[in-house]
Formats: sequence, C-alpha cells, structure tokens
Amino acid sequence: VIAKLAKRGQADAVISAGNTGACVAAFQMRMRNLPGVNRPGIAVVFPTPEGPVTICDVGANIACKPIHLHQYGVMASVYSKHLLGIENPRVGLMSIGAEDAKGNEIVKKARELMKSDSSMNFVGNIEGRDIFTGACDIAVCEGFVGNVILKLTEGLVEGLFKAIKYELMEEKLRLAMKFKPVMRRIYKKYDYNEYGGALLLGVNGTALICHGSSRSRTIRNAISASKKFYTEKINDKIIESLSGTPLVSSSQNGGPREVA
Repeated sequence: VIAKLAKRGQADAVISAGNTGACVAAFQMRMRNLPGVNRPGIAVVFPTPEGPVTICDVGANIACKPIHLHQYGVMASVYSKHLLGIENPRVGLMSIGAEDAKGNEIVKKARELMKSDSSMNFVGNIEGRDIFTGACDIAVCEGFVGNVILKLTEGLVEGLFKAIKYELMEEKLRLAMKFKPVMRRIYKKYDYNEYGGALLLGVNGTALICHGSSRSRTIRNAISASKKFYTEKINDKIIESLSGTPLVSSSQNGGPREVA
C-alpha cells in the first residue's frame, strides 16, 4: 500500500518495519529502480570510535554480480558525503583478506571495476575487523555477508553491555552507579533505535526499512532520516554519479543493462 502511494506521488517517503524481503520486493516492484541502477541495496550506518561507517548491502541482494557491488559503492559514497558529511569517503570491498588475490571471483571482478572508477575513493579489500578500526568509511558487500555482520554486531554489543553490567554489579553497587551515565551514553551511541532505519538505496523514491522490534523512538528517527534524504535530493545525486560511469548502459527499453 505505501509503495503504491509513493508511486502515485501521494507520499514523499515510505517507512516499514515489516519483513525485509517483502519490503524490498514491494518497493522495487512499485517504485522501480533509479536510472542506471541494476539492483537496490540496503545501507546501514555503524557508529565506530573512528566515525560512522556505511555498510551496503545488508540484505536486499544475496545474489550479487560485480556491477551490483560497484553500484553500491557509488550510491553509498553519495549517501556518506551528503548525509554524513564525509567529503571524500573511503570505499572498501569486504573480502577474506586485504590482498588482491583474496576473495571469490565476484569479489575479484568487483574489485577491478571499483579500482578502475576514478571518481571513487577505493581503498581496496577490507576484512570484518576493519569496519571498526578506521580503515574505511564505506564497506561494500553482498547482502548475505552484510546481514551476518549486522546481526552479529547487534548481538555482540548487547552481550558485551550485559557482561559489563553484571561485572560492575558484582563488584560494587556504588561503582556500578558511578559508571551508569557513561554506559548509558555509550549504549545510546550504539543503539540502532537512534538511527531510525536502513535506507534502500537505488529505488526511485525514499524508502526506509526499520528493525522488526522498532520502538516509537525508532520510527520518529526514521521519519527524520527520510526527510533529510528527500530534501537533500540524494537520488538525483546518485543518478548523476552513476551517469558518469561506463559500467552501466541503457537497453532499448530504457532499463539498465548489465555489462559486467
């Protein structure tokens, strides 16, 4: 229903906390892709000690082709620059090692595409640990890998905070109370509810997908995020960025044709 409203121009943005796969399918089917985009990708922002890191894709596309990964890098770069304020975001490609020879054939081919794109600040292959150490501002990966990273990080943060809380309470109640404000600030920084939802980059509209256990605060923040995405005209900037690359050409019916 909300995807239809967006298609008719009756809604400037759509937000859903429903099933991710259903949301992606509905938004893509009704809203269609932006010109030059083969497959949309879900982008989430990870807070890290070195600054925010955007990960794309985290679940929209688990059957990636090299060109999809390249486009995720382009779209996430636009998002990172204009919404997060990172002037020249560094793009890393998720692999099992930093060496050029590491990774499957899709990753290797994607690496060559991204390396050949002079408009992208590509820093090469990265590993999972690099997300939190300041090695990049954007981590590009296919949806299966990205979703595992997302869910693992959520569980790890929650588990660590429970363990720290337990140890402090075991030590001394007074000590626990002393650290409570600090722990609250740190938890707020890493709480996904603070970031609203994950943007579906590449669809012809503004679409956010929220966590299934979202609270009212989550939805409120998602509304703020969607407003900023819409008013900053991020989709226009994505189209402009993609139009400068020869990696996607138009077919006779006007849709994007995969050439890699």
